[in-house]
Amino acid sequence: MSTICNDLQKLNSILDSFIVQKTIPALATMLGEPVLHFLKNTQEIPIVNLDVIISNLEEMNAMSAVYVKCDGDLHMGALLYLPENKSKMLASQLLGRSISDELEILTTSSISEIGNILTASIINAISLDTGYKICSSVPGYAVEFFRTLLEAVVSDFGHESDTLIVSHVEFYGVTSNISICMLLIQNPSEVKKFMM
Repeated sequence: MSTICNDLQKLNSILDSFIVQKTIPALATMLGEPVLHFLKNTQEIPIVNLDVIISNLEEMNAMSAVYVKCDGDLHMGALLYLPENKSKMLASQLLGRSISDELEILTTSSISEIGNILTASIINAISLDTGYKICSSVPGYAVEFFRTLLEAVVSDFGHESDTLIVSHVEFYGVTSNISICMLLIQNPSEVKKFMM
């Protein structure tokens, strides 16, 4: 592992401040309720040991997920996910009404849009703080087992390093108890860009 522990702690603190400034207010507005978050320690993880970030719950359940890749002065991937059986509940909360089977397509659209907005909130905060020019891809939506989703994301980054920097964020709607997770993934070489 090449990234200094102190740099990872600083990165964790910097990302947390961006999430508090921009992401929490955006999500609270979308959900219409207060939102809490928990940013687990940012870690450098060997690509061959992805099990470190896959819990038993995630291993056993299909996930609704949105992936947004960010390029430009900073390269980062954001994978937003929640258990597939909870995605209709989140979409209903966002739309303010129940989603019938005929309107199931709204679930995919709602989840994709929330992934896009939350990623944009973090990227905008980074850009404002650093001056970096960063462009986001169109959100990609999938329903898959978490390991499959993670392997697809890692394939975007694995050619530059044998480790990845992973920040795991959990968001909770205080009233609805909706839980959404997000992984922010980057190569170790990107970490120093946050320290400038």
